[in-house]
Amino acid sequence: MKFITEKAQIVDSLQNAAAVAERRQTIPILANLRLKIVDGKLEVTATDLEIQIKTYSELKNIQEEGETTVSARKMSELCRSLPEGENVSFSLANGKLTVSSNNFHADFATISADDFPEIEINEEQTPVTIQSGVLKRILSKTSFSMASQDVRYYLNGMLLELEGNKINGVATDGHRLAYSSAKSNAGDLDVRNILPRKAVLELSKLLSTGEDPVELMIGPSYVDVKTQNLSFSSKLIDGKYPDYDKVFPTGEPLPLEISKELLQSALSRASVLSNEKYRGVRFQLSEGELKLTANNPEQESAEEVLKVDYKGMELEVGFNIGYLLDVLNSIESEIVHFEFYGEDSSCIIKESNSEDDVYVIMPMRL
Repeated sequence: MKFITEKAQIVDSLQNAAAVAERRQTIPILANLRLKIVDGKLEVTATDLEIQIKTYSELKNIQEEGETTVSARKMSELCRSLPEGENVSFSLANGKLTVSSNNFHADFATISADDFPEIEINEEQTPVTIQSGVLKRILSKTSFSMASQDVRYYLNGMLLELEGNKINGVATDGHRLAYSSAKSNAGDLDVRNILPRKAVLELSKLLSTGEDPVELMIGPSYVDVKTQNLSFSSKLIDGKYPDYDKVFPTGEPLPLEISKELLQSALSRASVLSNEKYRGVRFQLSEGELKLTANNPEQESAEEVLKVDYKGMELEVGFNIGYLLDVLNSIESEIVHFEFYGEDSSCIIKESNSEDDVYVIMPMRL
């Protein structure tokens, strides 16, 4: 294998693939990237046996085709540190991959690509086309609410629903829930799949924000996401996602509207003196006013009164500050809409005048 490329052509490809490679190295080759010349492009593959990524990069000059595997971390870090605009040449000989540019040269140890465990998908998959920016938005608007190491394994991921002309993303860790929806052209499809946490986080970084088409290939055990220079495959979580409709509180809501920036800065101040373990903040609502209170076991406390648009009954309810700030960081509008349903009920948060993204946070006893 021998080829010449420019740093800018391959650096993103190597870094994106290195993020997927298995760092714990239980099987040494899983810490490697497979480099392979395919149809005049460099195909870079990484897998942890659950998810797999293939990225494709243009090359300047191919002198000899071939394939090998090399350390994901070392190769991506080296290429990132090379000067911009430089040509980089790669050549494989006697089990060593030599990378050189200008006055620099390095020899990398390799493992034969014959042992690389590529994920083979042998199941029927249904294709759905969606805009890259739409899918990225759904993933990023919900991913922060996923559980990370919950024994209820199906919560360590995101539910992706395709219902006719809608695509929905739902994530919950049992204390909060995030729901995001957009129009799609899935036709008469009715599909529910649980994407694993790592796949959601990597995909939300890989996808572009534009209108480029993304092809989703959905099967019973795997999902494939394909764009022009990317092929991403992931095992699905096998399990039944809870009926999330039951999480939304019912009854007559008590609406409140407030400036996002005002609330964010007030909560940030309150968090300094909140209990480090539970991170609670008390909301005390009265007409036109919201009083925030936080305290900790050292007998320290913080209190702030904010002017808000609220005309309901007086109410006192506690929430986790971190959960509130996560939602506010995800909301794009300047005004945030809250709906309260009582002191022991969850509250709903959404953007003013939009039903596309809805967040539910359970109350805390303070």
